[in-house]
Amino acid sequence: MDLSRWFSEQLKSSADGFAWAVEQIPADRRFVTPSTLLGEWNAARHVFHMLYYEQAVALPSMGQWLGKPYPSTVNNFDEDEDAAWGNDHDLEPMLADFREIRAEQIALLPNFDAQTWNETRNTVWGKQTLKWVVTKTFQHTAEHTHDVLPYGFVLGYVCTASTREWRIEPYPFLFC
Repeated sequence: MDLSRWFSEQLKSSADGFAWAVEQIPADRRFVTPSTLLGEWNAARHVFHMLYYEQAVALPSMGQWLGKPYPSTVNNFDEDEDAAWGNDHDLEPMLADFREIRAEQIALLPNFDAQTWNETRNTVWGKQTLKWVVTKTFQHTAEHTHDVLPYGFVLGYVCTASTREWRIEPYPFLFC
């Protein structure tokens, strides 16, 4: 199996899937914290996290197999990310930046041969192979896609009192 080509397809489609899931959320709910039934982060916070992770961990970690040093950006990742977060972020530029940083990762993939994929390095997750590190990025994207997807599709039937017509709307108790 050509892992460079396979991961190129997976990283591209998973990034597209994540962005698509976010874009399905009505604009007025993207910064609204959902009920604890859906998690503790709003959609914009998920996008910010994915962008921050890709910039500070995923891309620099892949660079280790190209001779770059261990990324210092991972030392205080959670604290640094929390300090950088604020509700004044614009979602569209964050999604565009996420896609751009993901494209940079995909552009690195052809540099790795079959042997390199199985070489280990010290990583933020301990001693791991490049294959494991890129798989982690793929998994991480799937996890956050899973988290935000319900935000756009948590629907229920609501009866309008004035017209007595039923329509599909988000369950209001999930977004308070």
